[in-house]
Amino acid sequence: MSAKKYQGLEGELYDLFRGGDDLDEIGFYIEKISELGGSCLDVGCGTGRVLIPLAHSGIDITGIDSSSEMIANCLKNLGEENITTDILEGNMVNFELGKKFNSLIVPGGSFQLIHDYEDAVLTLKNFHSHLNPGGTLILSLFNPFYEISHEHLDGVWRLEKDEVNEETNERALCHTCMDLDRCEQIMRVTNRYELLDGSGVVKRSEVKTSHIRWYGKYEIELLLEKSGFSNVTTHGDFQDLEHEDGNVALAVKATV
Repeated sequence: MSAKKYQGLEGELYDLFRGGDDLDEIGFYIEKISELGGSCLDVGCGTGRVLIPLAHSGIDITGIDSSSEMIANCLKNLGEENITTDILEGNMVNFELGKKFNSLIVPGGSFQLIHDYEDAVLTLKNFHSHLNPGGTLILSLFNPFYEISHEHLDGVWRLEKDEVNEETNERALCHTCMDLDRCEQIMRVTNRYELLDGSGVVKRSEVKTSHIRWYGKYEIELLLEKSGFSNVTTHGDFQDLEHEDGNVALAVKATV
């Protein structure tokens, strides 16, 4: 199955590198899920970036992730926030919880880590099977417009992240190299992570490669309909406006 697990140094540095929420993805989910009510499943919940604010908003939310390391970090973060909820381990392609939810969300572009087309269909059908009749699915998708239009950047290493852990005074770096298959719409992303001590000596390093599929607006609508969903609507950059070319983010909402 073409699903990725965040682990090792990549998982450890996830919260440090994730940064802010410039497009207000979290606010978008709080608004939409609060309107729907009922129980919600956060697929690919990671360390709780979206799950924790939703829980603070009074939403009955459960999380699931494929990485035991990310789950451990999520439980730690939940404990610090005095939140109690279920966090489960499972691959988004084929998890089976034996229960259904009123809504299911996949924030942060996590669905795009399913880069194989047939696996993507299986994943959406699995989401469908975990929703109550009339239930709602909301996906966040991101398109690499800049990378698509700058072919000279293919295969070039760039420093993407440079952060300092204020608690440990360690410096964390992430260098990134991207190669785009523009016909198949798959981006191969190689990240080199480095953790430096206070004197600048590299303590640990790690190289991780991910494959990310991107979707056009009409393509994802057809894929959802093929997987049994209906009433598909799109939002550009997490606003109540229909997605247009040039929007960085594509939020997709569909019902069972």
